[in-house]
Amino acid sequence: MLNDERTMKKLVVLLGIFGLPVLTSGQVTVSPRVEYQNTPDVKITKVELTERYTKVFMRFTANPRQGTPRDRYPDMYRFRNPSMSTQSIWIDPNTRLYKPGDISKKFKFLKAEGIPVAPERKIVAPNEVVEFVTYFERLSPGIEEFDYFEGKSTNGGQTWNFEGVRINNPLNPKKTPAPSGSTPQPGPEAADEKTPAAPAGFYALKGTVLDEKTGDPVAATVTYTDNGDTIRISSSSGKYQLGLTAGKSYTLRVTAKGFIGNEYSLDLASDSTGNAAENGILVKDFRLRPLSVGESFTLNNIYFATGEYELLSESNAELDKLVSLLKENPALHITVEGHTDNLGDVDKNIKLSLDRANSVARYLTAKGIVRERIEVKGYGPARPVSTGTSEAERQKNRRVEILISKN
Repeated sequence: MLNDERTMKKLVVLLGIFGLPVLTSGQVTVSPRVEYQNTPDVKITKVELTERYTKVFMRFTANPRQGTPRDRYPDMYRFRNPSMSTQSIWIDPNTRLYKPGDISKKFKFLKAEGIPVAPERKIVAPNEVVEFVTYFERLSPGIEEFDYFEGKSTNGGQTWNFEGVRINNPLNPKKTPAPSGSTPQPGPEAADEKTPAAPAGFYALKGTVLDEKTGDPVAATVTYTDNGDTIRISSSSGKYQLGLTAGKSYTLRVTAKGFIGNEYSLDLASDSTGNAAENGILVKDFRLRPLSVGESFTLNNIYFATGEYELLSESNAELDKLVSLLKENPALHITVEGHTDNLGDVDKNIKLSLDRANSVARYLTAKGIVRERIEVKGYGPARPVSTGTSEAERQKNRRVEILISKN
């Protein structure tokens, strides 16, 4: 579904220490551990490695709520016909398996059993279960984790993507004793497991997400968008690695449960990471503040018309991040604080700052946050963060801050 360049940007490595999969004898992994999947309606039930193929056994369960409005359960749908009574399923022939973090290790889709290959589709009824198998090129020995990437969801469809699939595929598998009198056959050649340098035109960015207070690693998620693709890397150990295109700028969103999420800008044209690249590899650690009472942070990218308090639509993306934070931490209570610069009448500025804080609170409640969790205050020009008189410095004082009041 993606061309080679966009595929490279999708590659991620999940370096956390995950639970072990359930293994059977030989080259079969039953119910493999999957670190992340983008939809719950399909599962990987088994992975079998033969001399020629990587066989991925899968089970699809049709959504029982197919008559429910799509905007309520958008991720449950692969494709629905206009009657909303059935779904269609298929496999994209551009589906690939990847070794996480290594763009040279990709394995092509070959065929499927039990499910059609696009553009053909199979109609399924509500609650119907479909067992099927997808065949790929044989994974190299020693690759015991892979990403299953069907591509980007488009035109109302829902692709099936899995990250961090753990399997039994040792570098030097135990050999079966040869029958008496037979000629011993050589085992598979050892795969080169040395991490390669990033190819020309790309950077491998890696590091660890840390607790700003203690310096300890934090289980976290790194998300960024590239040419319409939203790429998410989840790590239980806090370590991450991803591939980025040289000469481009990126904004990485780093989040972790119990911590204040943050955004980091990277300009790979000038290497704004602050770290020298060696063989195309950049190292950068991210530090997050815990959600402790008394901690505060500024909402960036919040916009109002000059002298007005109604939120502009350009603010929605930033506010939705705050909504997600509050939903992920249901015990969290906050104070929304409005601030202005010192130009104009003080009383009017105080009222404006309070009105703007109330606008933010209304947005949050409209998104399902209980109003009792939100307090609002307007300080006008009383709490400046800059004493400068230039427009740029005054702009810093015109802000909305979030204070953690209870956790």
